[in-house]
Amino acid sequence: MSIHIAIVGSHEFVATIRTLGAPEDVRFAYHPYEHPHEAAVIAQTLGSFNGVFFSGSFPFTYAAPYLQNVATHHVVQDETVLLTTLLYATLTHSVHLDQLTIDLVEPERLTSILDSFPNRASTPAVMKIEPSIAFKDVIAFHTEHRDKQAKLAVTSIEQVYRQLVRDGYNSLLMIEPRTTVERHLDMLIQRIRRQFADDAQFAIIHFETVDKALFEHLKVVRYLGGHIESTDDGRITLLTTRGETNNALDTSTLSPTGDYRIGIGYGTQYQQAYEHAEIALSAASKERIRIVDDSKRLSFPNREDRIPYRVTEVAVFDVIKQAGISPVNIGKIMQFSKHHLEFTAKELTEYLDVTRRTTERLIKKLHDAQLIEVIGEEMSYSQGRPRAVYKFNFPT
Repeated sequence: MSIHIAIVGSHEFVATIRTLGAPEDVRFAYHPYEHPHEAAVIAQTLGSFNGVFFSGSFPFTYAAPYLQNVATHHVVQDETVLLTTLLYATLTHSVHLDQLTIDLVEPERLTSILDSFPNRASTPAVMKIEPSIAFKDVIAFHTEHRDKQAKLAVTSIEQVYRQLVRDGYNSLLMIEPRTTVERHLDMLIQRIRRQFADDAQFAIIHFETVDKALFEHLKVVRYLGGHIESTDDGRITLLTTRGETNNALDTSTLSPTGDYRIGIGYGTQYQQAYEHAEIALSAASKERIRIVDDSKRLSFPNREDRIPYRVTEVAVFDVIKQAGISPVNIGKIMQFSKHHLEFTAKELTEYLDVTRRTTERLIKKLHDAQLIEVIGEEMSYSQGRPRAVYKFNFPT
């Protein structure tokens, strides 16, 4: 599968990208601008791309509000850029640090560099810039210091550089080494590759309902690019991919409105995704839709936080699985245990909605694995033997 990336930057930046080699499966589309603010217009007219690469933080910030569900990255003005520029300025312009004016997105990076110099005696005049700043104010900063002792203006903004040159002022545009641009572009490419791999993962979706309206909905959306796995145990289970599921979540087509719970599990293998869906459905949460990814992180739609699923619950799931119990029953038993400190076989049978014989087999497996213990007996109101009372003994 080819990777398509839009390149957004100045004509000079685009020319630099054209000279770089790219992997055979990567295609670039170039979108040069005259002014960084044009990046917002470009973003609104872009077609379908896997990623967008910007020349810097300014065009990225202007375009960001118009880019949704696409990987983005920009060249960062890091220490390598600053040191390269300072070295070039001192070698080719023969100026001291206190004869420089410089505008920076992150002045603290320069401060860190200068603080590492032993016995430094001079410091350039520095202005912090941000995307909302007026370029005329940046130009004014440099020209005011020209009237003092500054001999060279170093700027991060190409439009400021051009204006200073037109005004006859000695100016230098921040130098971004070729290796820096290549490194940041490669970061975007690798991010897209990881996204491709993630989208291809198995996704198991458990709908805790057999509502006919859901069946009809799933038919309309073509089963989210997958197919129905089963409709057992009062639930509908759907097999699809992580990419299709994310698209359904983004477009609100996962399911019609309802109060039933939905557990989504992702995994590089079918069984892993199935187990994660069981964990998601059994999670102690009021959220209707729960997701457990391939790293066993629990998350919810429309919430940015991703939290590692509680280690104790993951350990319990794995231990019960080792006892030879199916993932379907593991999830139900875990959910049952959260509300029953003590229980009888009859109570577990009713909760699982299985036969007494099935419950007896499950209890034997749990008892043999030392996951439950008998703590007493309960007398029956009818004739017959007393019922054993059990207590869960899960790892903590």
